[in-house]
Amino acid sequence: MKRFYLALLIAFCVPGTLLAQPVDPAYEEPGFENENYGGDVSALFGDSAWFGRYRPHFGYRYEAGDTIGRIGGLSSFDAFFPLLEGEDSDWLTFIDARLLLGDDNHNLGSNVGVGARQFIPEIQRTIGAYIYYDTRDAGYATFDQVSGGVETLGDIWDARLNWYVPTGQTRNQYATTHTSGGGYSFVGHYLTGGTFTRYYQAAMKGLDMEAGAKFYTNDFMDLRAYAGWYHFQAKGSKQAWGWKSRIESRISDVVSLNLSVQNDRVFDTTVNFAVGIQWPSITGLRGGPRADLKAWDRLGETPERLRSIVVDNQEIQDPNGGLVIDPTTGLPFYFMHVATGGNSDGSYEDPYATLAAAFADPRTQQGNVVVYDHRNGMETGDFTLAGNTQVLSAGPTQFITSTIGPIQLPDSNTGVNPQITGSFTLNNRSVLSGFDITTTGAGSSILANGVGNLMVSNNTINHTGAGTAISLTNLTGPASFSQTPLTKSGGLGVLISGGSGNVTFTNSSITNTNGDGIDIQNAGGTIQFGQVTTTNGTTSVNVSNSTANITINNLSSTNAAADSVLINNLTGSFTLNGGTLTNSGATGVTATNSQNITIQNVTIDTPTTEGIFAQNVTNFNFSSNTIDDSGIDAIAVLNGSGNGTISGNTIRSILTAFDDAIDVEIGGDATLDIDNNIISSVLALAGTGIEVSTTAGNVTTRIRGNQINSILNAFGDGITFTGDSTGAMTTTITGNTIQNTAGVFGNGIGVVYNNGSATTTIAMNTIDSDDLVNLFGSGVYLNLNTTGVTDTTINQNTISDDNLAALFNDGIAIDIDRGTDHDVFITSNSIAQTGGIFDDGIEILMNGGVGANARIRVNSNTLNGSAGIGGRGLDVAVFSPDLLCLEVMGNNSSTALDFFAAVGGTINVEDLPNLSVDNNGATINLLGGGTIQNIADCFP
Repeated sequence: MKRFYLALLIAFCVPGTLLAQPVDPAYEEPGFENENYGGDVSALFGDSAWFGRYRPHFGYRYEAGDTIGRIGGLSSFDAFFPLLEGEDSDWLTFIDARLLLGDDNHNLGSNVGVGARQFIPEIQRTIGAYIYYDTRDAGYATFDQVSGGVETLGDIWDARLNWYVPTGQTRNQYATTHTSGGGYSFVGHYLTGGTFTRYYQAAMKGLDMEAGAKFYTNDFMDLRAYAGWYHFQAKGSKQAWGWKSRIESRISDVVSLNLSVQNDRVFDTTVNFAVGIQWPSITGLRGGPRADLKAWDRLGETPERLRSIVVDNQEIQDPNGGLVIDPTTGLPFYFMHVATGGNSDGSYEDPYATLAAAFADPRTQQGNVVVYDHRNGMETGDFTLAGNTQVLSAGPTQFITSTIGPIQLPDSNTGVNPQITGSFTLNNRSVLSGFDITTTGAGSSILANGVGNLMVSNNTINHTGAGTAISLTNLTGPASFSQTPLTKSGGLGVLISGGSGNVTFTNSSITNTNGDGIDIQNAGGTIQFGQVTTTNGTTSVNVSNSTANITINNLSSTNAAADSVLINNLTGSFTLNGGTLTNSGATGVTATNSQNITIQNVTIDTPTTEGIFAQNVTNFNFSSNTIDDSGIDAIAVLNGSGNGTISGNTIRSILTAFDDAIDVEIGGDATLDIDNNIISSVLALAGTGIEVSTTAGNVTTRIRGNQINSILNAFGDGITFTGDSTGAMTTTITGNTIQNTAGVFGNGIGVVYNNGSATTTIAMNTIDSDDLVNLFGSGVYLNLNTTGVTDTTINQNTISDDNLAALFNDGIAIDIDRGTDHDVFITSNSIAQTGGIFDDGIEILMNGGVGANARIRVNSNTLNGSAGIGGRGLDVAVFSPDLLCLEVMGNNSSTALDFFAAVGGTINVEDLPNLSVDNNGATINLLGGGTIQNIADCFP
């Protein structure tokens, strides 16, 4: 027993150093001549007689490549211990132990075995047997097994047989996958299908056998070749019948090489190469045989066997597929079926006959269920859904969203929806699809209160009576309506009150006769509607006290008793993208105390008051609309601010007279663009075409490319701007056309500053071009009644460029009443170039009596049309105590240029002596009792 205990001590402790004296034992090999070899392990164990000829040896072996039941390389740390040895060293018992480390995830394993060998001199052969306990961590499971084998070793021929039997847990499922594809079917209350795969690791039992012979040897090495077969099997695996071949070589007492190839239908072909190092030599003899080992020398060899437990990684598909899983719960979808003739438990094989019976089932009341109606019939009832309940019919193509993606339900797409007289009350994560719903009276067809994540699709809703057809209150999550048109008579179509859930109507029109379409109160989130149609209601769309971002793609409102659209206290946004608003009892659209209002591509016909009215609105966009015969203003903005756009609109007064076509009052910092609008008045009195005023803030105003036309009627000003703000104003009026055919206009363009500072550009406008007999005020009128700094450019305007009769007050009139820092540039304008009658082509007047000061450049203008009636091409008048500095050059005038300075007034003129020459020989009249004098440069 002492050898056994010593073996265990060495196996687990492995002392670092053991000192002993070398000995050279001599042995007489039975059946052979005596041969003496020097001892090589005595340095470790001394002459203690603990061991005979065969001594412990330790080693490391690395197997590269795959082999039977293993992927990747394997490292093994080996220890071989003799236990009992015969007196003549002709038999040996031993312990063989090793620690295994796989390359794949560095998982551990082990072998611990005992064995015995006997050398039989009569046949010159060693025979042996061994038994092991093996373990292996395979990554997803830990296996153990009992294995063993028998062997016969000779000088030339060897043969061995090993067996392997797993114990304990032999198979472990570590994962599953479920993918879409294939067919789906109902079984009981569940839906199965797809490709369902289970993944296992299984330890395989089996055996292997090989036989071979030494086929080459010399003084330094020998080569042995083996061939054999193996068989392994496990539950869930094909049987692995295979062949194998192996070549091994010992190239020294301590180094060995192995190359093996094996093939079977489970593991396919694998190739494995191994290098082993062991010390001391297996014979225990210094200078002992490195090659040409005899059978007796091999009693101390480590048995040749599969060191790692054979494991098969299995993928097994369920022929029926898997249960379809609800991603919101992680559980299989539970179906409650309804079909004609059913009367049992709601399973597919024995469904309920009515929705009422299905909803009465306690399982339905728990929620997390799909109520699937396969009928084409009718039913009356009010149904309340529990949480995460889907109520579907087989009428449309139905899909459910699962963990493997969307799946079309079997039996769906019959084309016929069940008809329900009643209502549905939704809950969290409700789905309602495929029903024709009819409701009468004060109740709603669809109700949701304090819930969210709703889907209503492929239904029709017909509601008659004073009630609200769709009532959504205090939503906590999104609600989506798709392919669900609503037809309503009386009452309200859709109410959204409270909550912050997003609401979307996609391909779900709302039509109400004798009622209103939409009411949104105290709501947040994003709200999207498609087509909304109302007739003979009160207010087609009403929004108040909300933070929502609201979009309506198209609104058709006819005969609304009040405003077609009413928006109040909206801090989100509102966008109406198209539609027709006809005969509104008040305005087409009213927005008050709100922000981010967009009205575009809408036709507003004969509103009683304004077409679009906005008050206390920040950020607005009114574009590409058509407004006919508004009772007051077509577009009116009071106290606007932020970014404002009014562009591309067509505004017409045909049978009624609007007050102003566009009237905008700015009450804070703002950028305002009024571009490319067409404004016309026919056979009716009308007010100003475009009127803009500012009361506060820094304001940038751009009025560009508009067409304003009056036919046989009286217009106010074409474009007028009044600046009352104390801030800085930048005003651009360019590219506009203002026409008057046989009518009466005020000023073509009028700009007045009563406060603040200003930069103004009035350029490339056409006023009264090619028209019949008509009357105008001034073509361009500018009044600077501010102490702020101003800079004005009036350039390249064409005023009454025709050869027909046209009567103007002045072509361009400038009044400067206050302020001492005004620069005005009047250049390259054409005033009555070929006809028309003016009082003055350009009139400049300073008579405020407060000591105003200005610099004006009048260059390169054409000033005609006043001959014979006392008018002047240029008429300048300055009264006490005002001062005007003038540069007048390059002008063409058919009449005189008059300069009048009243007593106390002063006019400084650049190059006064050459004034006539500088203006193409025009007659110069210097008048009045004030000062008119030459100056070198007004603009140094």
